[in-house]
Parts: sequence; C-alpha cells; structure tokens
Amino acid sequence: MRKASVVFFLASLLAACGDNSGGSGTQTSESTELKNNSTPTVAPTKSILTGKFSPSETTGFTKVPDEMASKPMFIQTEVLSAFERMREAAAKERINLYIVSGTRTFNDQKAIWERKWSALFSAGKDSLATANEILEFSSMPGTSRHHWGTDIDLVSVEPAYFESGEGLKMYNWLIGHAGDFGFCQVYSNKEETQRKGYNMEKWHWSYTPISTIYLKAYLEQINYSDIQGFTGDKLPARLRIKEEFVQGIDSRCAK
Repeated sequence: MRKASVVFFLASLLAACGDNSGGSGTQTSESTELKNNSTPTVAPTKSILTGKFSPSETTGFTKVPDEMASKPMFIQTEVLSAFERMREAAAKERINLYIVSGTRTFNDQKAIWERKWSALFSAGKDSLATANEILEFSSMPGTSRHHWGTDIDLVSVEPAYFESGEGLKMYNWLIGHAGDFGFCQVYSNKEETQRKGYNMEKWHWSYTPISTIYLKAYLEQINYSDIQGFTGDKLPARLRIKEEFVQGIDSRCAK
C-alpha cells in the first residue's frame, strides 16, 4: 500500500512539473519536446539566413496548399506540417487560419523596403527618419525572419483586424493554443515585455523549434558587412539592427 502511494505521489509530481500552459510566447510541454528533438532539415547557412536563395528550388521547403494561403508561397516543410495541425485544431472552434505571408527572399524584402523608402523619402523625410518609420513594421533586406521559412503572417497584417470580431477571437485562440504546435508571437507588446525593435504584430507567428536555432546561427554568422545591397544600407550598424531588431523579440520565443 505504501509503495502504491509513493508511486502515485511521484506520478502526480511529474505531471505537475510538466504543466506549463501560458499565453503568447509560452512554450507548452509538447512544443518543448518538439524543440528538443528537432534538427533542422534546412541548415542555417548564410544564404538561407539572409534570404539569398530560391525557396522553390531548395530541399526542405514546400509550397503552401492554395486553400491555406492567400497567394502562392513556400515555407519549410516541418513548419507547414505544424501549421496544418494547428489549422485543423482552430477549425474545430470555427476559426479559419490561413497564411498571407511565408518565406520572403532578399529581393522580396528589398521590394517592400524600397517601395516604402521611395514614398517616405520623396515626401521630404531624411534617410534616418525614413528608415526608422519603415522599421516600425518592416525589416531591412537580409534581416527578416521571413527569410528563414519559419515565420508566417496569418490572415491580416492590419492591427485593427485583431481588435474585435473574428480577428479578436482568432488572436485569443492563438494566444491560448499556438504554443501547443510550436508557434510563438515574437513581436508581442513592447511595453509589457520591454523588448526593442518592431511594433507589436499580432499576425506574426514563428515556429520556434527551428527559428530559435536560426536566430542563434544568424547572430553568429551574419555581420553588418553582410547587410547591404539596398537603399539605406549604410544605416544598419548605426540603427543597431542586429541588437535591437533581429534580437528584439519576446524572450519567451527564444527559449
């Protein structure tokens, strides 16, 4: 009888230690297990980390099915599998998850950056003010997590969408359940988390079993001399892009 009680006590203790539920950015026991067992199929080479490759021609990247995306796009195969599981779970709550932005190459990001640069600079802003305004929501080419194929934007990139109705319901569901599938909101509320960098993005979710490995590789491999080839490329070091933007994520997403 005493032996049975001891066994029950130990089992209960282990179960309690494994309960790590939480909100945005908190990894559950299931996603922690994914992370610990994960070896990236796609090695974090300098070309992958800076977006200077073709996802459609790279092993380990898969085209997102049309019904799951707003346009043709690729993400890493493991990330797509995790998203499919998360999407199925959300559908049971009448929430329709789909991806509006997946992997972006250096040239994709350059097009976004330079379109915004042209509009702001022509309106009379100087280079520094132009870069700072773009950096509220958009990365410099060569520094975006979207290069990695691990990060996805869901449904809308308009902050107002997630403030009410279906958008609010979706965001609350993601906060409570995305971690079960390995996803984390990297750009959370800056005031609450004291992080630096980009503004809050409720739509941007990162598959941390791979992205944590990629972030470490980026910081080790990429120097400021690698961040060039676009308008304003003299500013990355001055603006501390690696320190405040690449690393400017919710600390719970880096564990």
